[in-house]
Amino acid sequence: FRSKSFFFLFLIVILLVACTNDSFKTGDSEYSYLQSDFVEATTNTNAAFVSAVTDDGDTLLLHSALSAKWATKADTTYRAQLYYNRNNLEVVPIAMSKVYVLPVSQQPHTTNTPDPMGFTSAWIAKTRKYINLELALKTGKNTENKQSLGVSLENVVSSVSGTNKYTLRLLHQQNNVPQYYTVRTFVSIPTTFAHKGDSIEVHINTYKGEVIKAFIL
Repeated sequence: FRSKSFFFLFLIVILLVACTNDSFKTGDSEYSYLQSDFVEATTNTNAAFVSAVTDDGDTLLLHSALSAKWATKADTTYRAQLYYNRNNLEVVPIAMSKVYVLPVSQQPHTTNTPDPMGFTSAWIAKTRKYINLELALKTGKNTENKQSLGVSLENVVSSVSGTNKYTLRLLHQQNNVPQYYTVRTFVSIPTTFAHKGDSIEVHINTYKGEVIKAFIL
């Protein structure tokens, strides 16, 4: 009985020691307070980002200019996702990733059903300038083919109150691209075709069937 009790107490001590000795150090790191926003980012004469306006309407002046390989034009505004830290009032940029903008085509698409895709989420910017989508596209390595994405205006219905209801369809062509793994992709649909008070439905053909997301400007 004593030997069993001693073994039980010894086991508790081992567990307590293991729990109080973490395999990592606590404290702040470079990414402890990392923030992310969808933005309209502007470059300077050297094609480096120096400022951005968030989807909440806030203007961010970057503490240091930030370059990105995909942004090559000077004095240009790009749609992007900005990762940054705040050091008091300073906005310290970490990285800038491209967000694809899909203008709405006024021409109706063909009767062919768009190729399916993965869908994660959809939301409208606080400024109401963009509808943002997070998609999951399947792709493969070493392929010369490219997938294509677009948006078509399928229908417009006017109400007696003077507002319109727009029906959009997200178009996707796989174009024989292999579907070996999934890539997280963000796209934005500008809402310049509509007005305040209008409603917008976005129809998305996914692997699980059609998904409809509705928004009001």
